Amino acid sequence: MYGYVIGIINTDKIFYDKKTSVIIIEAEFILKRDYMKQNHHSLAYKRQKQPNKTYKDLKQKQKMKIADQMFRETCSYYKENGEMPTEEAAREITERIYKKLESQAVWVPFDEVYQAYLLKMPRYEIRIRENGIPEEKPAKEKKPDLPKKKRGSNNKICPECGRKMKQQFIGLQHCKCGMSWKKDIGYFERTGDMVFALERRKTGKKTKQCPVIRYR
Repeated sequence: MYGYVIGIINTDKIFYDKKTSVIIIEAEFILKRDYMKQNHHSLAYKRQKQPNKTYKDLKQKQKMKIADQMFRETCSYYKENGEMPTEEAAREITERIYKKLESQAVWVPFDEVYQAYLLKMPRYEIRIRENGIPEEKPAKEKKPDLPKKKRGSNNKICPECGRKMKQQFIGLQHCKCGMSWKKDIGYFERTGDMVFALERRKTGKKTKQCPVIRYR
């Protein structure tokens, strides 16, 4: 058995083993690990913890999202029917919104959301009559899935022999044929007196290591 014991139930069955001189207790243990297994983010736990939660108890961000859904649903209904939602339609709209809340594990009683919607409806009506129904934003076009660049695929191609160059430092690559590439000067031919090193340079608050060419 693993975990910390935080309680014992049914300790009425106690036996004594003569061979080992050990007292055996048949018991059911409540382990701390089992207690910790409870999902404190689940809807059931939240209902149990705050059964009388009100709409005002929701976080400001949650209330803003719900209000946005309510207004969009109202605009959609007004666009189709030319009038504000009836009492029956308002309940149906609230049910749709409430299902979304449940899927996001947001707990608040249904009646709280329904009453909040009924209170907001007169304001939504004034808003729609004064400003009209807002135009829906066009859906963003999905960018085509481009193949991911493999590691090392940024190596330059040698203009002389066509082989891939090998990186010595960031911003400095070499080819076997004697050609090199440096970020600030581009392609060049190596000579025997060249030595390649890193030099620390300060750019603002950051210190970077930049490749440099030195001569013997």
